[in-house]
Amino acid sequence: MFKKISVIVLMIVGSIFLLDFISDHYFKVINVKEYGAAGDGVTDDTMAIQKALENGSNHKVYFPEGTYNISKELKLFDHTKIVGDKAVIKASSDLLSVFIIQGKNVSIHSLTIDGNDTSLRGITIAEGSRDVEIENSQLCHFTQPNDPYLSQLTVSAIRIEGGTSNITIDHNKIEHVRARNPVKGWGHLIARGILISPVNNQQETSQYIKISNSVFTNIGPKDDGDGIVVQGFKEPVQLEIRDNSFYDNHKRAIKIQSPGVLIKGNQIYNNFDENNFYTTYTSSKEYDMWAAISVYADYTTIENNTISGKGKFARIIDVSNASHVKIIGNHLENGKKGTSIVAITNNHSSDLLKDFIISDNIFVNGHYGIYTNSPLTNFNVSDNKQVNIGS
Repeated sequence: MFKKISVIVLMIVGSIFLLDFISDHYFKVINVKEYGAAGDGVTDDTMAIQKALENGSNHKVYFPEGTYNISKELKLFDHTKIVGDKAVIKASSDLLSVFIIQGKNVSIHSLTIDGNDTSLRGITIAEGSRDVEIENSQLCHFTQPNDPYLSQLTVSAIRIEGGTSNITIDHNKIEHVRARNPVKGWGHLIARGILISPVNNQQETSQYIKISNSVFTNIGPKDDGDGIVVQGFKEPVQLEIRDNSFYDNHKRAIKIQSPGVLIKGNQIYNNFDENNFYTTYTSSKEYDMWAAISVYADYTTIENNTISGKGKFARIIDVSNASHVKIIGNHLENGKKGTSIVAITNNHSSDLLKDFIISDNIFVNGHYGIYTNSPLTNFNVSDNKQVNIGS
């Protein structure tokens, strides 16, 4: 009996060592400096880094401390893990994106990705990509480059295309994402911290995306500067936006234009005070931000979020042409008394909006707790606390 137990123990221990060996072999460390990258903030390290990435499949590509200038987009393919140690990847010329991910099982950890106000995007997750992780990283200083074509596109720190799945964006800081030119076909300035949308009508719905524990700050201008936007998909996206913080998001923190989204546990702060203005529209001091959250698609849940600040919202939660919406357990506070805390509007007179649950919220500083301009059906409102509500 003792021999049998000993054999079993040895087999288990042996299996553990074998798994460790396989794991270490699978994640062999590739140091970009061994491929010629200088990381001195002066040398163009593009070719050296790309060569390391091309040899990085099933390995860990390591960036030691330093600033790595790049002049072309870096491409990531299947089974590649990038890890930095106080490393900065910095654009040095007009780029569409610093990194373009096109594959599966790809991760980026502990990097600073600096667009240097010459890259349109930090990371593009292209169609067909899946099982992608972006964690513990900083993405900053993105705008429209001088290049005539790129100068007319929407700027974003992270761009997730259609036909992607299982994307995790966790514990990151996204800041200084600024539009400076009107986007072609729209005529106004558009900036996104994270943009999730198809490139064309042929791309399938992106699904199972989680954005969590991240900070979004200085996304603007007010014309159309939003922290997170999902749009263009008809099928449910299964998007979770959890436990993030939003500051200095000039128009709104979150904009939902595709169904199937959970917004939970976030903190949204309106820190403007009659100092946030439109560029391509007539400016007004009637409000500092349009909304904290705009919902223009069905099956959206807004739960346990805290929204506050010294500035005034036109409305804190803006629901338009959407049904099957839950607003539960939120603290919704205007810094100054505004028009409405929750506004539900319908611009399609033939459609009847339905299935709303608005319960257990705290409403502070509004002429209306809930405002609607059209009939609703299955409209359930209960146990909301109102403070300083009414004209």
